[in-house]
Amino acid sequence: MTAVRMRGGSQLRGRPWLTLVGGVLGGAMVGLDGTAITIAAPFISSSVDATLGDLELIANAYLVALAIGLLPAGKLADRIGRRRTFVIGVALFGLASLGVALSGGVAALVAFRVLQGFAGALLQPAALAMLRNAFPADKLGLPLGIWGGANALAIGLGPVLSGLVVQGFGWQAVFLLNVPVAVLTVALAFFAVVESKGDEGTGRGGLRRLLRDRSVTLGAALVGVSSVGVFALLFLLTLYLQNVRGMSPIEAGAWMLAPTCVVVVSAPIGGMLAQRFGPRWPVVAGLVLVAAGLVGMTTLDRGSVFTDLLAPGLLAGFGTGLCVIAATEAIMGGTPDELGGIASGLQQVASQLGGVLGIAVVGGVMSWRVSDALGRHSTEAGLPGPVAETVRAGTDAVTQGKIPDGFEPGTVGARLANAVSAVAKLSFVDAMGVAFLVIAAVSLLGAIAGVLIPKTAAPEPADDTPEPALTP
Repeated sequence: MTAVRMRGGSQLRGRPWLTLVGGVLGGAMVGLDGTAITIAAPFISSSVDATLGDLELIANAYLVALAIGLLPAGKLADRIGRRRTFVIGVALFGLASLGVALSGGVAALVAFRVLQGFAGALLQPAALAMLRNAFPADKLGLPLGIWGGANALAIGLGPVLSGLVVQGFGWQAVFLLNVPVAVLTVALAFFAVVESKGDEGTGRGGLRRLLRDRSVTLGAALVGVSSVGVFALLFLLTLYLQNVRGMSPIEAGAWMLAPTCVVVVSAPIGGMLAQRFGPRWPVVAGLVLVAAGLVGMTTLDRGSVFTDLLAPGLLAGFGTGLCVIAATEAIMGGTPDELGGIASGLQQVASQLGGVLGIAVVGGVMSWRVSDALGRHSTEAGLPGPVAETVRAGTDAVTQGKIPDGFEPGTVGARLANAVSAVAKLSFVDAMGVAFLVIAAVSLLGAIAGVLIPKTAAPEPADDTPEPALTP
């Protein structure tokens, strides 16, 4: 095993590339579970009799806990050790995933999702710190690129992989898979990673220093705006594809590849553009593309085909990659080395809070607009008064793209069942279009704010004169 003396004189040992593998596995669990819930949501709803509000709570419990825990977890890792914090986080994530899979009700699901979120918060900042310690400064670019690309790929492929697992083995299997991955990751951490701790004294004062920088605050806010768009898009598309269109999880996941996997391509482009021209215009252009893609999504209806979703999905996904990386460059570009961990935590917090806000906003818009649309479409369909009242009482089911209970063909006859189904699906699609327009407006407001990002210069290169490698 080799050891490298890094700047500051600390001697660091380990197996760097296996450290990277362990960090990628840990990050992949967090990323996959962030998007897997969107595919599993309809099945969870049927399994535990969850309402739309319950599904939002189950999804947001994880994201909120993750966002709340990121900054404190980064400070904890510096204090007690990065590897120790990472191992605790991975182990807790595996145990919480087992708890989610065994849950039989909404309350238990929410509780274990909260534990998952806190566990993810422990492992994410610690994993990045482990990478920084495992590789010499002049060789850190490639592993960080692999780390970021792998996380984006995990998020992008999450719906498809989750669809395969859910369809073949049930929604519980999505979470059970985390258990063996967690065991492997912990083993890799003990085998490959050398313990390290951070410098003292960068706590609250460091965060205040960062937040006084306009580039940092705007960058973090616009990372959040970008997450509002992508989480809202995935949440609505999942309900539309599976409940309104009746697709299997695998089909739904395949349809959502356009807005997710294209991020893997656009993210490096966003980084190069930000490095060449500064972060301002890539952020603005990215959010404009996101807004354009969301507006394009308003054309979806009950009979849309894949090509109807492809172009707007590609626009939204490509714009997300441009914006997120350029906004991250705005955060990190002028951040001093000693505050890099806190800045990274700030970026992740903004991303998670944006996801929570996006799901909450579209949930509220859907509840508001579906109630109005049901009355209008019931009248247009000529539903009898008592039937129309019963349909309107099933608003919560319709906000998920479902038909209100009691209108199955075997219960009310095929003709009435088909009429109610048409009313419910038309109402959902109408409300979804309004929700997409609201999120598009948020993205455009973000693009306007992006113009205010300073044209920051790249940070001055540190003195990375290599010192002799030490081989014990």
